[in-house]
Amino acid sequence: MKYNKASVQHDSKLGNLINYRIRVITADGRVYIGQLMAYDKHMNVVLGDCVEERIPKTQLQKLKESTNNVSASDIKVEKRVLGLTILRGEHILSTVVEDKPLLSKRERISNEKKQEKQLQKQKRKRSNKNNGKVQKQTTSTSGTSSMPSATSSTDNRGASLQTRKFQPPPGFKKR
Repeated sequence: MKYNKASVQHDSKLGNLINYRIRVITADGRVYIGQLMAYDKHMNVVLGDCVEERIPKTQLQKLKESTNNVSASDIKVEKRVLGLTILRGEHILSTVVEDKPLLSKRERISNEKKQEKQLQKQKRKRSNKNNGKVQKQTTSTSGTSSMPSATSSTDNRGASLQTRKFQPPPGFKKR
């Protein structure tokens, strides 16, 4: 997969690179490529859609033995898809920007607002459904009213529910 060149200021900080695709080189020689999602003061890094690349030990030995006659096509790099990954800061040697973010800052903010609106809409629908499920019914038998302490209600499945007036737990007096 070939990425576009990302133009980043020379003095940019890690906070400015959130959502950029970066390459992280670790002390053990492995390379992690993923979208920078978060970091902290210890340089611990969270990468999304992360891929690990490493050179196997057998290949390293061959490279050490024949330093003169090595071409890029001879080196075999193992790739492993990791997904969401947390890298500990003490193992990180360097970070390099690979590609710019897929969405601009405005697009990301507008997408977040749309998602919030959808969540609010879903919450309202759920609360309306829950309010409509339990309905109180008052039954009277030949001129006598039902007891106020216990009333019967049914939900949409037809199951009968008992609702009672509030009573304090045992050992507590009602005021």
